[in-house]
Amino acid sequence: MTDHTILVCDNFGKEFLDRLSKFGEVFQSSDIDYSLPLDKVTILVVRSKTKVNKELVDIMTHLELVITATHGIDHIDLNYLNQKRINFHNVPAQSYDVAQGVIAYILAHCTNLVEGDRSMKRGEWKKTELVGCRVTGKVLGIIGCGKIGREVARLGFVLGMKVIVSDPCIQDENVTLVSLDELLSTSDFITVNCPLTDGTCGLIGREEIAKMKDGTFLVNTARGGIINEEALLEAVKSGKVGAALDVFSTKKPFEDETVNSLILNERIIATPHSIGQSHEAIDEKGEGVIKAIKEHVNGNA
Repeated sequence: MTDHTILVCDNFGKEFLDRLSKFGEVFQSSDIDYSLPLDKVTILVVRSKTKVNKELVDIMTHLELVITATHGIDHIDLNYLNQKRINFHNVPAQSYDVAQGVIAYILAHCTNLVEGDRSMKRGEWKKTELVGCRVTGKVLGIIGCGKIGREVARLGFVLGMKVIVSDPCIQDENVTLVSLDELLSTSDFITVNCPLTDGTCGLIGREEIAKMKDGTFLVNTARGGIINEEALLEAVKSGKVGAALDVFSTKKPFEDETVNSLILNERIIATPHSIGQSHEAIDEKGEGVIKAIKEHVNGNA
């Protein structure tokens, strides 16, 4: 037993919490609970909805280690953690699971699966109206080719799709690299898999959507701020594009008029940032978090 105080702002299950308890006292909440002894927390485990900023770090006066079980780290103020000499570790464990979700969106779109289900529940038999398309031979454009993007590319190749990539940060002979403009104008399906940064915030706006082919299907499982949601809503309403969204620009999507309109639009498949959730991914993240804590504890013993 050590004297650490661990706050977990995520749900890993009882077995995970029991394993953590050997390192000290463990608290769990869905987000920061200010009724907890935050000033005693030495290890903080979060996901993307918890903002680890200066305000929070200043409250956690004994904080030694921050772990985020995510690919993106835009919710973490790394500069301030470095300034305070607080260790940071991320556990990006859902590459396959998110990629699987991206492909699921595309296949659902091509087979009219969602509308088929909705119409049946309304008592409608729309067999002759719901005509889809094959993905084989279609162009899949991937914006951002990190771990998730590469997995999307691999699955796209398996389905017989022509995969193109726009990512200024990579040089890879195994993928076809193109400019963003070329990707936008030639893709049948576009998936956003880049991190949210100052350079990617609003990356897809009105001008970018206008360059897309009519009927393009746009998938975003990365961060809501990468796509201009007002521009997307306009394009969806006009019939220019369809979309699948697992992420939104606000924590309260149903209270935001634009975001809620996107969710309710029948040309959009909307999910609550859940497309990459799987039992296997949760277990993998848990193992990664425990490994990081062990290394920290042993390194500071």
